[in-house]
Amino acid sequence: MGKRAQCYSLFLQTMYRLIDYLMKKSRITLIVLLIVTGGLIFCAVKRPGAGTEKRRVIMQLMMTGLQAEHFQSIPSNDTLSVRVFKLYLQRVDYLKQYFTQEDIDRFRQYESKIAAEINAGTFEFFDFVNGVLAKRMAFDTANTKEILAHPFDFTKKEDMQPDPVKLDYAKDDKELADRRRKMLKMQVLYRLNDMMNVQEKAKETKDTSVKIKPFDQLEKEARAAVLRSNENIFQEISEMTENDKVSSFMDCIANACDPHTEYLAPIEREDFDVKMSGQLEGIGATLRDKNGNITIESILPGSPAWKSGELKEGDVIMKVAQDTGEAIDIQGMRLDKAVHLIRGKKGSKVRLTIRKVNNVVKVVTLVRDIIQIEEDYAHDAVIGQGKTIGYIHLPEFYTRFGENTYRTCSEDVKKEIIELNKENVQGIIMDLRENGGGSLQDVVKMVGLFINAGPVVQIKGHANQIQVLTANDTGAIFKGPLIVLVNGYSASASEIFAAAIQDYKRGLIVGSPTYGKGTVQQIFDLDDYVSASYKDLKPLGSVKITISKFYRINGGTTQRDGVIPDIVMPDSYNPLYVKEKNSDYPMPWDKIQPAVYKTWNAPPDVDKLRAEVDKDVTHDSAFILINDEMIYNKKLRDHTEVNLNLDEFRKQQKDEIDQSKKFSAITKVIPEMKISPTIGENVKMKADTNEAATENKWLKQLTKDPELYEATRVIDNMQ
Repeated sequence: MGKRAQCYSLFLQTMYRLIDYLMKKSRITLIVLLIVTGGLIFCAVKRPGAGTEKRRVIMQLMMTGLQAEHFQSIPSNDTLSVRVFKLYLQRVDYLKQYFTQEDIDRFRQYESKIAAEINAGTFEFFDFVNGVLAKRMAFDTANTKEILAHPFDFTKKEDMQPDPVKLDYAKDDKELADRRRKMLKMQVLYRLNDMMNVQEKAKETKDTSVKIKPFDQLEKEARAAVLRSNENIFQEISEMTENDKVSSFMDCIANACDPHTEYLAPIEREDFDVKMSGQLEGIGATLRDKNGNITIESILPGSPAWKSGELKEGDVIMKVAQDTGEAIDIQGMRLDKAVHLIRGKKGSKVRLTIRKVNNVVKVVTLVRDIIQIEEDYAHDAVIGQGKTIGYIHLPEFYTRFGENTYRTCSEDVKKEIIELNKENVQGIIMDLRENGGGSLQDVVKMVGLFINAGPVVQIKGHANQIQVLTANDTGAIFKGPLIVLVNGYSASASEIFAAAIQDYKRGLIVGSPTYGKGTVQQIFDLDDYVSASYKDLKPLGSVKITISKFYRINGGTTQRDGVIPDIVMPDSYNPLYVKEKNSDYPMPWDKIQPAVYKTWNAPPDVDKLRAEVDKDVTHDSAFILINDEMIYNKKLRDHTEVNLNLDEFRKQQKDEIDQSKKFSAITKVIPEMKISPTIGENVKMKADTNEAATENKWLKQLTKDPELYEATRVIDNMQ
């Protein structure tokens, strides 16, 4: 599911946990994509009519760019129409809770005409669908209040299927209304069950601080809480602008080419830049929307907000002004728009009108600065487990991205390897689990830290030209045993790194098969390609276009199939991973000629080490539990029906809690590893108590990591 489906289907974001589970199945948006250099020639834009100028300009610029730069030919008119039709309806009503089959049949008149509309710069399909959707949502708002005004019958034997993949559209309005009733009943059941559990535990422990209430009152409070939650969602939906809706439609057109070609609205481009660089320019406060109030959730130590001493957790930001400009009231404003106002260039001033926790109102002036998101940067530690082992965790392949960005992952990892060499480590574990990718140039440099000079990855452009990217350093700065940890959400640049290490036989790839993204994207800012006569329409956003595919030096690609580890270990979440091959319209797997390269002169004995791990995994109590959890998660994935009878629902929930307790023992049966900060990190910890607290918390989590523990046992047996 695309990122804007989350805007249209905000009901997915409600508090009940099963829908959270379903959303985890659509986590494609966590993948950070590659950027390489290149050119784009846009043609002239047709002069649009009044009233729809901006959306027509965006669409025509985007289509011209796709035709000029996309790696493969964009789909034919018929195919493009069918794909956009499917994607857009799927995203505006992901849970199939707004449209009936009758609506879909009415929409089908446009299924073969969308490409013609795109070419003409018209929006008949888009406007018609959104007109029907607006009426459906207006009815749903009133209907939700009516349904939640009355108690539910929890003795009735009925169930609900919340997984949209397993649902057809409701045949008519009556069936759709009943589906909505069940959805709300399920939400109330989750809240009611939690409230009943609290009371039952209080009775059991004789906790007099919990007021015991009769069932009728609990049920009424649960319905009221669900109503408030849904009203907040309705408010969020009502604040969606025409630009938000158009952005979603543009993204469907782009995604009809491949999953990673996207339209990025200006705010989304800003967020993308933050993700790629690991830093932003702002005040250093994390915000959240709390019942319409933009509230400070946390403050980053060392940031302008922290240095001022004026802001605290729980403070509400009421107004925002740029330096001496007029203050804008942000109460009730969408969180993303409020954040956009508060962010700004380093050195600029922002004035915040704050309501303190004690209701005192004051104005605070802050000078924005570069905020580094430390958890997105490379981090190292020393594991004293048998051999002295170095550990490097890399969450993203971040790079310099803008004039004020000064950190790259390749430079940081190089510094950490030098630091670990000072610690005399006898092996290094590079942890790329959950690493969605990033900078292509930096992954090439990073491979060069572990091999002698040689090719790292091959790139094929849309003209079928092959470019080989090479690590040009004269020699590796670390030559000892190497393990690369990966999982189902290791993607893109992570797969390039793992594939190169595997092809060179430089180290072992350990974990579960990776995501399978073997394409390269470039971002084009549409403002750069529009004529001066359209300057009043800026900003127009950006388009991220797949311009190349990358290939391993052995000639294969990671596209669709990913990288298969040398040693595959059980992964609890393996049934829940949604990978490239599960997305809509992925590019195919193929291969080209291998590059010329020489494997490492002391390769690990893969067969011997794999046999030892298989023996460990078979008999290790932690991995037995992990395998059991993997089987249980597959059961949850395959059987998503929810029983709406209170007694049966509570039995279902108790089983989940019991299973959760069972699997929480995984970390308890692992021997606690001895993990300590490096010498350099120790110096920083002594100078900053906040740094020390954060570091110690991170190290504590690592000591009970089962995959990491097994990796240390493998590296102990490597030569």
